[in-house]
Amino acid sequence: MEKETAYRRLRGEVQFTLRETAILAAKLNISLDEIIARNGQESQKRLLMRLPEYYLTASKKMPIVTDAIHYLERLGKEPYSEFGMALSGIPFTLFFPYSLLTRFMLLKYTHHAENSPSSLPYNKIVEADDLIDYRGDLGLLLKEVTDTYYIWDRKIIRALVDDIKYAKSIRLMGNEEIRDLKKELHRFLNDLENLASKGRYDETGNKFELYISDANIDITYAYICSPNMQASMLSSFIFFMMISEDNISFSRINNWIKSLKRYSTLISGIGERERILFFDQQREVVDTL
Repeated sequence: MEKETAYRRLRGEVQFTLRETAILAAKLNISLDEIIARNGQESQKRLLMRLPEYYLTASKKMPIVTDAIHYLERLGKEPYSEFGMALSGIPFTLFFPYSLLTRFMLLKYTHHAENSPSSLPYNKIVEADDLIDYRGDLGLLLKEVTDTYYIWDRKIIRALVDDIKYAKSIRLMGNEEIRDLKKELHRFLNDLENLASKGRYDETGNKFELYISDANIDITYAYICSPNMQASMLSSFIFFMMISEDNISFSRINNWIKSLKRYSTLISGIGERERILFFDQQREVVDTL
């Protein structure tokens, strides 16, 4: 399109065609459906949902990686930033630094996905290239967030261990692989307990809080915000998220997550007895493998 042609559209002298409007909406991440259907019903808000690619090979990019990098880089430029999650399972941001745990999540994903290779065993699972390339970058960016907190469902580790046992029962994992994964799960719990005991990231001094919920958490909810941006998210398909930058969606999910604090116990920085008891219980569950 020539410059003068574009200016006539911007001045309102000529209307954008439907094709031009669709291209602009895609580039600017705007929902045309929501604009056209806007009729004052604020509850009818739409989330951008990435559909899974059924078999994530080593050569495929994972949207959750690029999305996370994109939002965290934007947060890193802000004077204050906040990241909160209510967890029904171990989230990508926590399991990603652990290669064996990440491989197990890939195993779980490919086993459930339609049209995936039948009974692909754990030893055939290969991490996508971008998972390896971005592992260090994502870890550093997460620590740059000013205020981070997780609200943890008490059943998370039990559910994960049950999944591992199921994978063994259908011969997707062998005894040696489970022993290695068990060691990494203990390292994961040790690292998380150490971080919770300090209540801050060593590298940046930024705040980290861990809550243990006394209420069941049905799905993983998340939000990120700063003075100049905000987004809310719902988990889907382990490696995918439904994302919205809509103000009302953000407010609803933000309030929902924060309301869970009323039914939760803070075990980071304070609550030493509760923290020790909780992590000892999780290690006992892992030891059943």
